[in-house]
Amino acid sequence: MEFIRNLLAVSGTPGAGPAPVAPFGGAASVAHRPWGRLWLDGPVPGERGVVALALGPRDHDFRPVDAEILTRWLRAGTPLAQMAAPFAAVAFDEHELTAATDHIGLRHLYGIRGDGWAAVSTSALELARLAGAPLDPQTVGTYAVTGFHLGEATPFKGVTKLPAGSTWRLAGGELTTLSYVDVAEPAKVPGGDPVEAMAALLRGNVERCLDEHPETVFELSGGFDSRLAFAALPAARRAGVRTLTLSAPGRADPVIAGELAAHFRTEHQVIDLTKLGDLTPEAAHELVDASAVRHDTVGNPVALGVLDWVESQVPPGVRITGQGGEMARGSYHMGQQQHDAPNTELVDRLARWWFVTNDATTADALVPDFAASARDDATAAIRRAFEGYHTDWLTAIDEFFLQERVHRWVGINFTGACLDRMIVGPYLDPRFLALARSVAPTSRSGSGYSARVLERLDPWLANARLATGVRPKHLPRRYVPKQLAEYSIRKYAQRGMEKVYQFARGKAATAVGTPVLADLVIRHWREQPKLVEPVLRSGFVREDWLAGLLSGEYGTDAATVGFLANLAVVERQSVPA
Repeated sequence: MEFIRNLLAVSGTPGAGPAPVAPFGGAASVAHRPWGRLWLDGPVPGERGVVALALGPRDHDFRPVDAEILTRWLRAGTPLAQMAAPFAAVAFDEHELTAATDHIGLRHLYGIRGDGWAAVSTSALELARLAGAPLDPQTVGTYAVTGFHLGEATPFKGVTKLPAGSTWRLAGGELTTLSYVDVAEPAKVPGGDPVEAMAALLRGNVERCLDEHPETVFELSGGFDSRLAFAALPAARRAGVRTLTLSAPGRADPVIAGELAAHFRTEHQVIDLTKLGDLTPEAAHELVDASAVRHDTVGNPVALGVLDWVESQVPPGVRITGQGGEMARGSYHMGQQQHDAPNTELVDRLARWWFVTNDATTADALVPDFAASARDDATAAIRRAFEGYHTDWLTAIDEFFLQERVHRWVGINFTGACLDRMIVGPYLDPRFLALARSVAPTSRSGSGYSARVLERLDPWLANARLATGVRPKHLPRRYVPKQLAEYSIRKYAQRGMEKVYQFARGKAATAVGTPVLADLVIRHWREQPKLVEPVLRSGFVREDWLAGLLSGEYGTDAATVGFLANLAVVERQSVPA
């Protein structure tokens, strides 16, 4: 099956819609079809065809899905629930183009609807440029306050993301959304002991992955989620497998992971995050700027730039990630008490405590009216999300983090990463999520349920200390919240995209990552202020504040540098602001 990175499809009634000008820098091939025009950065198939937009399309049992089967599934819709995330693909014939994303929506695709025309693309920036779409103050403001986009929002008016578990049909100048997860049969929860069922599911997934791809890399930190995934591999198979750890001064992760790697004789790669500090200011700026473009200005390019830098040092190969394990561990429940249902007071407190105060662009940088409206817009957006969860409070928190935070915050990283390697997320399997949901949230809280699963998989690993000093077999330990800080939502939120890898823990790991990279970018802006001054055209940034930043009067944090870097890319690419 053909795999491509970049795609733009435009359909319109006669005389309707804009004419694309050299999309993807002129590097794409174009094909004309009865329903419209199609640009790809690879060979254009015949009159009909299917292309993968993520490496290694497969089902949840690790069976590869070929072009013929995927074409049928795209046309039918419902079977797509069997595809493992992250996933996206398009199929087209003489009548229409069909695009699909995975059941969580991790692989981002974007669309826009105009007067008599519509378009689909892998790039929100390309669609904004095509339509002359300006920045949307509401969605940009929500991002500035929360650090991620909610729902299907993008920074651009009219440009939206394909919803999770859905397809788009493009034809006749119209873009139609269909949900396949709403009509698909829900994942079945095995009967019997949920601990035994989860252990069997994880072991089966990990072993099948190694059977198909012996070169698979396990992320291995001092944390719980990477430990659980590694434990799912039988001890007899661990010698010689590839493991990966990020190292930072003062952190226990490389020590703990190194001990495990030595004990099980794995092929262990350690990436030293302090090397980021060796970049010149110009090189740091190039890294962050390229990240902003690569990720369509939808995420924080400073945090994403750190991850792009890490990926550049890892040899090709399938990656098993620990992302999503928090659902089973009840880590989002830290500091919360159970209630029958969400209410405005609970939601607003959650927003103030965990989101608004952690990943926000500094309010001092923003035009006062915009800063005030941004906070209001973010709170309203979070409230709307919780209105859709008709369940108890702790379960609603779990669903918010999965359907919003993981969907968009983790998804934008995976959208880039799945173009270079196959990403395997055992904790994103619908059966894993169904099992986790079947366990009462109070039983999952404090990692109690997951700890029992770990004990079932490997008692030795359950007895080995985590980077926090806690032995998993002793969980839950609700009376020592400081020791369990790695499981709290607030810590999860503070780590930004570094949590994708389950590696960076605490201030020291962050200090040699995003803040150092952000400081280098600021230094380059001070040397080349014309690179950032165009952000003032957006109307969102205070001119006097930016002048103080560039003069060296004060610095700022990585979230704010990322916000400015995104705006700079938008302005440079001539998207009206």
